[in-house]
Amino acid sequence: MKTALFKHAVVSATAFVTVILVTGGIVSAHIEPDPIAMQVGTSGTVAFNVEHGCDGSPMTDLKIQIPTGVTGVAPVAKDGWTATFTGDTVEFKGGPLDATTEDHFDITLTAPSTAGDIHFPAIEICQVGEIDWIEIPAEGRAEPENPAPTIKITTNPPTAAELTPASEAPEGSAETVVATGTDTGITTTATTAPAKDSSNTGTIVVVVIIVVTVLAGGGILLARRKNAPPAA
Repeated sequence: MKTALFKHAVVSATAFVTVILVTGGIVSAHIEPDPIAMQVGTSGTVAFNVEHGCDGSPMTDLKIQIPTGVTGVAPVAKDGWTATFTGDTVEFKGGPLDATTEDHFDITLTAPSTAGDIHFPAIEICQVGEIDWIEIPAEGRAEPENPAPTIKITTNPPTAAELTPASEAPEGSAETVVATGTDTGITTTATTAPAKDSSNTGTIVVVVIIVVTVLAGGGILLARRKNAPPAA
């Protein structure tokens, strides 16, 4: 009996861990450009990787603002989607893209002639709701909750380190510039937004350990009570 109850506790805890980790992964997902670094003045195709929909709702529209200095912009045709470039905004409309299916939307472009980070504020519109990937962190600050896709423009060819995505940003507040959507495109305004708390993983681990301990202990205690001789 004790072994069976202990196994039940472990299975329950494992299910709990799975739900927490899957949920945490969805929350931390971004729209990531590939590559994340380009040399000044070079041309290429950048894939903007969409990792999930809006709280389970499929995506039907993706708007990406092209930063100043980027030239030679042209969206790459994609089956099932209509791609347009109007003003400073590339838009992919159609689909829908399943909320749990990753996909990429590509744009050919020429990098600016000046080195530095360039940002592509994006608005992901779904059948229900939308996610605005528009927050731009101030230099030296933590990454915000919904960061705009960013490409580093380098003077020389990017190094392997510059082409490798950065690890999770440290905990803290992030002073940001936020781009807000309009009917004709995406415009930017200054604001301050809270940063993503990278300590969530540690907290989850602690909670999981506590849950496993409580469930296992409860199972063992219950087994002892069932196996104990009846009171006189």
